[in-house]
Amino acid sequence: MNVAAAIRLGRWTVGVSIGGLAALALGIGVASAHQGIPPGQTPATAWGFITNPVPSLFLLAAVYFYINGLNNWPNKTHPINIWQKASFFAGILVLFFALQSPMEPLAEHYFSVHQVQHLLVRMVGPLLILLGAPLTPILRGMPPWLRQNVIRRIVRQPAARWVYGKITNPVFTVATFLALLYFWQAPGPHDLAVHNDWVHELMHGTMLISGFLFWWIVIDPKPHRSRLHYGLRVLYLGLIVLPNTLLGAAIVFQEGLIYSAYQELPRPWEGFSHQSDQILGGLMLWVPGDMMSIIAAGIVMFMWYQREMEENPNPPLPTPELDGDDES
Repeated sequence: MNVAAAIRLGRWTVGVSIGGLAALALGIGVASAHQGIPPGQTPATAWGFITNPVPSLFLLAAVYFYINGLNNWPNKTHPINIWQKASFFAGILVLFFALQSPMEPLAEHYFSVHQVQHLLVRMVGPLLILLGAPLTPILRGMPPWLRQNVIRRIVRQPAARWVYGKITNPVFTVATFLALLYFWQAPGPHDLAVHNDWVHELMHGTMLISGFLFWWIVIDPKPHRSRLHYGLRVLYLGLIVLPNTLLGAAIVFQEGLIYSAYQELPRPWEGFSHQSDQILGGLMLWVPGDMMSIIAAGIVMFMWYQREMEENPNPPLPTPELDGDDES
């Protein structure tokens, strides 16, 4: 099989998958998505896409547009290297694992699993996808009618540019990122999201969008350029460490149970107490969340160094100064 045939086969497979999932989504609907692990199933067999395939539709569409765009980009202004491609597909897999694997129904039984899910949705998935520089490939991979008649008309509107400028303001992005975290961790909204299907979808959707907006300022995938200098980006990442630490510590050291929703469904592993589950969930919010900020700061510093080397590949060597004795 030659390369062209393999590409056509890949496109056909993705198209069939999207069509099948769309039919499944129309037949099932979102309302049946959040009922925990169904009776008669185990955590290994209760896949989220069976009850709610909508996230898979979006992920498959993103993969299709990305691959199609790479194949229809003859004169690349900024080539996408293999590591960027790997990062993009890793981010897609992370989101699939978080939203469509058995983690999705299992998160309704365990607070700690829910926190791992949120970490993947808010931080890991968006970061990896944006490191893959997906903007140009996805736009080039869209059908011409969508790219020219919809996307182009929207971005040319002054109102759309004004909204874009506001929602990508660094103050807005970091404030929204933290505000949504605190809001959805509050007992009332959190328990409601576990109980109500549509609120649960709203929680995941807002967390995902806030994650992309937050990392958009940090990673600035080409051709986008962040308005923040690299040094300010490191400070920007540091702004979320203390609030994240305080929230995680407050959950870890709380003596009583904070969330009542996890006590209502039977649990696959009853030996793991609700209190231990809450402590572990707080630790997952606290430690990995802070580590992600530190790792991202390291990535930004590497990008800073790389940018400096591109702009000034042969910096002049400092001239040694002679003291008085050498001059004489």
